[in-house]
Amino acid sequence: MKIKNEIPVGVCEAPELLTVQPSPHIKSGVTTQKLMLDVIIALMPACLFGIYQFGLSAAILLLVGVVSCVFFEWAVRKILRRKSSIGDLSAVVTGLLISMNLPSTVPFWLPIVGSFIAIVVVKQLFGGIGKNFLNPALAARVFLFLS
Repeated sequence: MKIKNEIPVGVCEAPELLTVQPSPHIKSGVTTQKLMLDVIIALMPACLFGIYQFGLSAAILLLVGVVSCVFFEWAVRKILRRKSSIGDLSAVVTGLLISMNLPSTVPFWLPIVGSFIAIVVVKQLFGGIGKNFLNPALAARVFLFLS
């Protein structure tokens, strides 16, 4: 008796309504840039109050954090020959979060080191936005705290 490896037609066919694909499963018109802009807008009251409360040093700290994150994002994408991702504003959010997690009296090189850890080590070496295993800003905060 010979057994055939044929599967009858219709047994293993998926219904037309079922599509198997990787996430995200729900799609909308919200882009990463729009979402990050919303986060930046949400952080502005806290940034402005921090500048009011702690003075010019807080403003400079915010500026150094944002500029260094954007620079490291641009530089590492250039070195790795990947398409620039500065336009998605995630580096700006990371810079704001790093700066807002530091006291206003820290030396200005500290947010630069934190930006390097966040963008280069935690974010870009693992593939960029959405592929990092930790939140870049908080990983930088822990690194700065432990060092």
